[in-house]
Amino acid sequence: MAESNHPHGTWVSARIQEAGRGRLGRKWASLEGNLFLSYVARIEPKANWSWIPLSVAVAIVRCLSEMFPEVKFKIKWPNDIWVSHQGIEAKMGGILCEGTSSSRSYVVVGLGLNCSHSPDYQEVGQTTMDLTACAESGLVTADDVRLAIVESLNFIFDRLMEEGKDWVKKEYEKWRFFEPAAHVVWNSALGECEGTVVGLGEAGELLVRLPTDEIRGLFSEEVKIRRSV
Repeated sequence: MAESNHPHGTWVSARIQEAGRGRLGRKWASLEGNLFLSYVARIEPKANWSWIPLSVAVAIVRCLSEMFPEVKFKIKWPNDIWVSHQGIEAKMGGILCEGTSSSRSYVVVGLGLNCSHSPDYQEVGQTTMDLTACAESGLVTADDVRLAIVESLNFIFDRLMEEGKDWVKKEYEKWRFFEPAAHVVWNSALGECEGTVVGLGEAGELLVRLPTDEIRGLFSEEVKIRRSV
């Protein structure tokens, strides 16, 4: 999708990827039967671009929650779809947004969602789950959810452009993984940091309160819940 003339809402989907990747250049395991989708987002004003990843996450969980009401979906800031099933919390999907700097700039939204399969822990280094394992309807493939997710993306982006970030923020709070006051940790150039979640900032950043009582905004850090020992 390097060509800049594609209109807003243009999308392509692959049956399988040979070089799938996630955020920070990580490998994305691409198993046939899962959803791999790229979508052109031309969002105005551009001040709302920082809200695109969370808007995509809202679109996905909003759609899937309607299709599979028995499944508890969550948005793990800033760009992951998680699920809570039978006492297990696991990653089900990821979002990668990449902007262009041309005269007709836009954002390409990349989405990977585990539908029929989920990769092994040893392959990706974290617990994963797929829709088929959670849904009461049995086997779920990309074909079952693709068009509904595209329609949900169209709807959410219309809301973002017409009503602004506050609408997206309100929707995000229905499915947020990091609740206010949750104790979280993340890595920085100075080593591991910790704090408690306050909420979202004006640009969609995660606001955390440090032990010094300072409020800091996180924009792309890998944040995890601090588990009690």
